[in-house]
Amino acid sequence: MKELLTPLRVGLLALSGLASSVWMFGQVKEGIGDDPSGYHVYAVFDDVSGLSEKSRVVIAGITVGQIDTIELLGVQAKVTLLVNVPLKDDARISKRSASLLGEYYLQLNPGVSGTPLKDGEQIKHIDLPPEPGNIMVEMQAIAENVREITDSLKRVVSDDKGEQKLQQILDNVDKTVAGIERVVNGNDKKVDQVVDNVVRISHDVRKFVIAFRQDADKVMKDARTVAEGARVIVEDVRHVVGANEPGGKERGIKHAVENLEGALAKLDDTLESTRSITQKIDKGEGTIGKLINDDKLINSVNELVDETGGFVKQVTRLQTIVGIRSEFYLAQGALKNYVGVKLQPKKDKYYLFEVVDDPRGRTTFVQKVTQTSDSSEDPVIREQQTITEDRFRLSLQFAKRFFFFTGRIGIIEGTGGLGADLHFLDDNLQISSDIFAFDENVNPRIKIWANYTFFNHLYAAAGVDEIWNDELTDFFVGVGLQFNDEDLKAILTTAPSI
Repeated sequence: MKELLTPLRVGLLALSGLASSVWMFGQVKEGIGDDPSGYHVYAVFDDVSGLSEKSRVVIAGITVGQIDTIELLGVQAKVTLLVNVPLKDDARISKRSASLLGEYYLQLNPGVSGTPLKDGEQIKHIDLPPEPGNIMVEMQAIAENVREITDSLKRVVSDDKGEQKLQQILDNVDKTVAGIERVVNGNDKKVDQVVDNVVRISHDVRKFVIAFRQDADKVMKDARTVAEGARVIVEDVRHVVGANEPGGKERGIKHAVENLEGALAKLDDTLESTRSITQKIDKGEGTIGKLINDDKLINSVNELVDETGGFVKQVTRLQTIVGIRSEFYLAQGALKNYVGVKLQPKKDKYYLFEVVDDPRGRTTFVQKVTQTSDSSEDPVIREQQTITEDRFRLSLQFAKRFFFFTGRIGIIEGTGGLGADLHFLDDNLQISSDIFAFDENVNPRIKIWANYTFFNHLYAAAGVDEIWNDELTDFFVGVGLQFNDEDLKAILTTAPSI
């Protein structure tokens, strides 16, 4: 009896499980197909890879609909959506990746203004985010370019004439610095001449103003005298015309004539003074005459204006960028700090000055080779000696940009060196490489890193140092800040004063 009950129990249990599964699958529904508030809209995509019917449509991570149908529309794809939220004609839609396995969904922005979308209308605003595959292909191409540059630098340095070429480059840099020093000294003299010319012109203008004021006062005084005389004449004429007493007419005319003679005499003096001033101006006498007739003064003013304009243009076009950054070396467990100033007279070139605090200091490797004929010892004995000095390092570089490539040359951390930068993604991504310290180690020091700017002033860095010296190879990560002239003005003006 017990043997019969056991199979019966197993069969009942299996039937119960099958019935439960059928009931559960019957309760599962896809999407919002039965939602009475749902309505259809559509969008046209260039690529619908990873999307399928019944794929989710979300707003802020919440499912608000599903893909109803996908059909071909010429060379594009028409995707019809079933949604249950109101949308407006400025709504936006984009394809998003749900995971690395290739699953995608549609992200909706319902819009904030405009008229509501009706059933069967189109969502016209499509956002196209970059595909991860395209980014990986681009990064692979960048890595290949960096490898080619590194191989080229290695071939240049390893050549027998590489050191000689680098020494020639450093000599050219010294000549360039000397030329810049001569230019600066020459400009100092010109600035002194400009200041002297301004002082002389200011002195001449002051004398001109004083003389003109004196002459103007005299002319105005004479004019007032003439006007007063004319007023007296008019008054006398009025008395003459209106005289009623006997003999009054003769006395009035005589008095009027006397006054008229005096006024004419004063007017003659005024005209004589005016003629004298005009003759002096024509002969070039006095301050006014020199200003009008002396061409040397006009030429000096023109030269002053030209030199001042050129000097001001050179100064105003110079942009100053101050930057600081720190790098954490993983193997050493120490920080390397930089403080730099970039002087950029043009967009395609700049001068870079940096002070570097390196925890390694300055390390020099000395290799000693001893040959012996003693059979009990090795015929060649090699000894290496490491000398490390703890001190700051200075960098002074000149950089020139060509399209997306920037070349740098000068002094890098206290030694001569070369540098190169590659700019991508609107200069937000920069891949850089330096080669320097040719006499410190057995091989030169090669450093490669990448910077990515997240905001206007903040960027992150990661790279590897000492690629060619296996004993010193180390990886690092870092972060940095940089500010230009306008940023510094804003910081200084808003900073509290003590």
